[in-house]
Formats: sequence, structure tokens, C-alpha cells
Amino acid sequence: MDQEAVSVFTRRITNGNKSQIIAVLFDMIQVDLDDALDGLRNHEQEEYMEALRHANEVLEHLQNALDFKYDISKDLYSLYDYCKRSIAKAMYSGREEGINEARQVIDPLAEAFREVAENDDSAPLMENTQKIAAGLTYGKSDINESVDTDNSRGFLA
Repeated sequence: MDQEAVSVFTRRITNGNKSQIIAVLFDMIQVDLDDALDGLRNHEQEEYMEALRHANEVLEHLQNALDFKYDISKDLYSLYDYCKRSIAKAMYSGREEGINEARQVIDPLAEAFREVAENDDSAPLMENTQKIAAGLTYGKSDINESVDTDNSRGFLA
């Protein structure tokens, strides 16, 4: 995952509510699996393994965030576990098969959580974060970001 993608994901997480953060985590897994495929096809073993390790860490985070007072959490835990085993298979075999198996589960879940996030109008979880405003600048198609700094950002005494 390149630095720009990390920056975009960080911004989305800091400005997101619970549903949006889960959707971002699924987006991160999808990017990691794409990066793993790229690494495999380009014979870049370190990139391949790093992307799979990161996808596995995100899945672990999703498993740890489940609330088991809801029945669906048990099903999601099993699906996440299946994906982790598929990724492990890809790590040790060095083949696309495990990645494709994980994608068959991750992609529909990601789409479902994106729909939930679109309909969730709750407040962001983090307060006092930097606000990012994007707009058109002097070029026809250039979009530059400017940071609107807030002096009350951070810990308030």
C-alpha cells in the first residue's frame, strides 16, 4: 500500500463513524489483496508477503471488534477466520488460489458494509480532528487539499 493510500485511509478513519470505519477496513483488505497479486505477478516476494500480512492484521482487527451479543457476529467471525486461513494458504503456497478464495468472501461483505455506511448518519467517532477541505484551484482539473486547522484540536484542559 503506497503512502497516498495510507493517507486517504487515515483521513477516512479519522472522519468516519462506526459503519464507515468498518467499510474503510474492508477497502484496506481489498487494496492489500490487490497489492499481493501485483507482488506475486511481478515476482516481488517481500511486497507479496507484506500485503498479505497486513490484510491478515486487518481481518484480526475485524474479528476483535465483533460484538457477540448479536448472532451475526458468530457468522462474521467464521467468515473472517476462513479468509485468514485462505490468506495463510496463499502465504505458504505462493499462489493466487488463496487470495481468490478470500476475495470471494471479502468483496460481497465489503459491498454490504459500504451500503450500511452510506445509510448511517451517526456522528464521527473521533472529535477534534483536522478538517480537510478540497476544492478546485487554478487548473481545469487540479484538485488541491488545504488543511483547515482548528486551534482547539487535541486535548482540552
